[in-house]
Amino acid sequence: MRFLTKTIAFAFLVAAAFAGCAAAATLALASSSLAAGNATVSSCGISSLTATRRVDNSGNVTRVDVANLPAACAGETIQITFVGAASVSLGSGSTSIGNCAVTCSAAVTSFSSTVSAPSVASYSFSVVGS
Repeated sequence: MRFLTKTIAFAFLVAAAFAGCAAAATLALASSSLAAGNATVSSCGISSLTATRRVDNSGNVTRVDVANLPAACAGETIQITFVGAASVSLGSGSTSIGNCAVTCSAAVTSFSSTVSAPSVASYSFSVVGS
């Protein structure tokens, strides 16, 4: 009886292994290309920014004005992330940087979530170009 139980168990394991191999054989081996490479990343020359936030009567941030953007950043997009305690993201927003002569400014007025001004510990900025 023990021999029969072991034989049936072994047969079951072999059948399961063949079923797994058969299922894997139906997977397509062709795929989209994936490659590694490098590219030159240039900066529009931002060394320091000045930001001023506006807060409504409820204590929520309604607008962030960013100044001292170099004219080379015109036409690009500035993104701001509000950072809270323990480096937690509280929300973010972005806007296009308009044309300007020497230095530009931008007003971010739309955010991904309601941001409570007292919760903001810092800001994180990035400028994304095309």
